[in-house]
Amino acid sequence: MLTKAKSAVYIICFTVFILLITKYYFSEDNRILTNKKRSSYSIDKTKLRVLKNDTNNIIDYKSELDDFNSKRKKRIWEKLISD
Repeated sequence: MLTKAKSAVYIICFTVFILLITKYYFSEDNRILTNKKRSSYSIDKTKLRVLKNDTNNIIDYKSELDDFNSKRKKRIWEKLISD
């Protein structure tokens, strides 16, 4: 009996919580405040500077794998597999 009462209270609290949150989220006051905050973020995009692209040829490819393979000691089982 006590567990059924607990679960009923939990379900009621959960549904009231969800209803209050959705009521606030879809209220007109929340929409007005959201629009005010969004309008304060708007900037004049014509005043922004355009930066020069200086990222050409910045990747330096190295053949470290070839150097590693030439320096490491060959193992006996590798010779058996390669033949």
